[in-house]
Formats: sequence, C-alpha cells, structure tokens
Amino acid sequence: MVEDTNISPDTKSKIESELFALVKSITNLNAKYQKGIVNDDFFRKALKDAMNNLLKLSFVLKENNLQLPDLLKRMDISQEYNNAIDIINRVSSLNLSEGKISMRNRTFLELPGITSEITSSFITLMDALTLEGLTKDDFIFNLFDELNHNLSNFPGLDDILLSVKSLKKNALNNINTLRYDAKLKEQLIDDLYHVFKEFQNKINLKT
Repeated sequence: MVEDTNISPDTKSKIESELFALVKSITNLNAKYQKGIVNDDFFRKALKDAMNNLLKLSFVLKENNLQLPDLLKRMDISQEYNNAIDIINRVSSLNLSEGKISMRNRTFLELPGITSEITSSFITLMDALTLEGLTKDDFIFNLFDELNHNLSNFPGLDDILLSVKSLKKNALNNINTLRYDAKLKEQLIDDLYHVFKEFQNKINLKT
C-alpha cells in the first residue's frame, strides 16, 4: 500500500496523537494493574475500550492509506506499540460483553482483516439470495459455510455465529420452497441483514 500524500497535516497529526494516546493508555493501565492499583474488573473493561479504539483506528489508517509500520517508525514508538499489543495478546480472556471471550490464537492485528472478510461474506450471501432462479443449492450453502468460517475466526461472536447457523438450518429445511417463494427469500435476506447489523454493533464499528 502506498501512503496517501494528500492527507492533510492536521489529519495525520490527529491520527498520530490518538495512536500515541492509546499505546500509552494500554501500557499505563497494565502497569497499574500489575501493581494492584486497579482491580481485575476495571482492567478488563478499560482494556476492552482500548481494543475497540485501536480496532477503529486501524480502519481509519486503512481509509487514509496509511501504513502502520511506517507511522510507528516515524513516531518512534514501534517498541511501545508492540508492548501494548503483547499486553492484549497475553490476556487469555476479556469481559467484552456479558461473559468472557477467548482471544484464541488470533493476534489483534488480524482483526481488521477478519472484520472485512465477515462483512464481505454477509454482503455476498445477501446479494446471491436476490438472484432470480435460485437453483444451485450448494452455491448458497457454501456461502453460508464461508460466513460461518469467518465468524468463527473473530473472538466473541458466538451469538452471531449461532444466529447464522440457525438461518442456514432453516434455509436448508425449506430449500424447495425458498427457490420459488419470493417472500420467504426476502425474509431470509431481512434476517441476515438484522444479524449483520448486530455484528456491526457488536464490534462497535457503527458511525
């Protein structure tokens, strides 16, 4: 990716300031947690907020064609950033919703890419269902499987994954009717769109 030279100095400065503040907040939070200054519950919630903000910032970088390694090098905070990411990846479970979720084997830097894949899978599946003459069952269900696979790679989306699996099961059970019943097909698309919006809300990416 080539860095966009048309970005205004003010925009770049704002991005750098936010990145620096997030990195410092994570390392300072961890230091206080290790010293017992903040309790476990506060640590989890604060780290969750920092993770969400880092994730959103990753998309801002992508939208502005900014490369993170170059930005970190220019700011001279590469080591500090890596330490912050290590703190996140060392945490085996985080209280991101009602319960704790596992970060599994995924590194934090992979999440924006996985999010894009999930979004693409949702849109492709909904677009495919709008096609007239739905006769290729395997095609539709392969798209369902691809979406499920991508969802399983993102931590904390078990409820979203369960909803998509349920929709796939209902579609499979009613495939003969689904081919010719426009209303049933429209309802399936609406249900998928509802789950898609839940996914967006879950990862806190709505504007």
